[in-house]
Amino acid sequence: MPQSIAVADTRKSLVERVAGSRYLSRSARLRDLLLYLSDRVLDEHATEIHEQEVGHKVFGRSKDYDTSSDNIVRVHASMLRKRLDQYFAAEGAGEPLILEIPKGNYAPAFRMRAEPEIETPPASAPSGLDAAPEVIPLPPVESPARRNPAWLVGALAFTTVLFAGATLFLALRPGGRQGSLAALSAPSLKLLWSSVFQPGRATDIVLDDAGVALYQELTGKRLLLSEYFDRSYLRGVPAAAAQAGLNERAASAIVLRRHSNFADANLLWKLFQMPGGESNPNLRFARDYSFRELKADDAILLGNSQSNPWVEPFEAKLGLRWVFDSAADVYYPVDSWTGNKSYLSRESDSHEGYCGVSLLPNLGGSGNVLLIAGTGGSAVNACAAFLADEQAVSGLRRRLPPARDKAFPYFEALIQVKGRSASVRDSTIVIARSPR
Repeated sequence: MPQSIAVADTRKSLVERVAGSRYLSRSARLRDLLLYLSDRVLDEHATEIHEQEVGHKVFGRSKDYDTSSDNIVRVHASMLRKRLDQYFAAEGAGEPLILEIPKGNYAPAFRMRAEPEIETPPASAPSGLDAAPEVIPLPPVESPARRNPAWLVGALAFTTVLFAGATLFLALRPGGRQGSLAALSAPSLKLLWSSVFQPGRATDIVLDDAGVALYQELTGKRLLLSEYFDRSYLRGVPAAAAQAGLNERAASAIVLRRHSNFADANLLWKLFQMPGGESNPNLRFARDYSFRELKADDAILLGNSQSNPWVEPFEAKLGLRWVFDSAADVYYPVDSWTGNKSYLSRESDSHEGYCGVSLLPNLGGSGNVLLIAGTGGSAVNACAAFLADEQAVSGLRRRLPPARDKAFPYFEALIQVKGRSASVRDSTIVIARSPR
């Protein structure tokens, strides 16, 4: 092996070890930043990497955004430098090669240790909050809130356990999903699921963030994806809670804890019964996801844009918007393409439910994204049954213009469900159309 190739391989191996260490593994943003910068140097031989490039490529900013008023790159680069120092002082104390991010130029530099380092006590592991600005809870303030946020914190904690259990199940399950797309005889099902489970490609299943959705419901403040991704919304939690008359400590606890809706977590188990060959999807929580992954991977996004902000970039191509009705305590779809026609359901009264399903290209145009959102648990369960039924999916496919490459056509669909039934025969396709 030529010496230059051996050196490059050594440096790439080091980057992989650092990215997989406890100092970066729980921070999608810092991990993506390190990998992007390292790839530019090791694969493209870049000698200079500028702030504006990093802001656009890693953090989703526009190509000409104002770096003087948006310091997201500088903040994350500073955090990354600290994590690198922690790694090489503790877990990587035996590394002969050291990786650094110099100030003023974001191109990583590699250097040999000058001499053996004295063993240093392990630095504390970073928190699971991606070193986001901490919201310091203030003393409780009694308020006439329409719901008791403190009680909801405890109730939502169950889904945290469910998420952890699902992750463990996916890691330890012996045989992956049952069946194989290659051997599947149902042609429409095969076309649909092969769109998001493609051989040789990563597929991300992204669970929603129920805590952030609840925070928006309680405060009436809508969060943008840019605020969610860089955690800037956390700085406004105390003021938003006070304005809504909420207990600020409870509001802070809601947005900081990791919760997912039971209905979407339950759908996760059903997804893994779908035929999918040998692919092994990545289970991700919305708070840990990144623009880099949504541009490069296939994905299944669970929830609407309030519970899963990663849905937001795709809404421009879709007519359905999900609106929260505080009186009914439910999200319902509104069709912006037909005069804002609403489909309000109240599952507690055994009325119909609705589920929205869409298939679109990913942000990079290199793969596909499946969006799934519902008015409640029964609607989501019925949607899962619909997407696993050849006759139902075939009926949807017949209502869509055929795709030129014989793949399953991109679409937006709204499915109506009778009462609490999860049976496919009680599901009706209300909307089936091509996205814009």
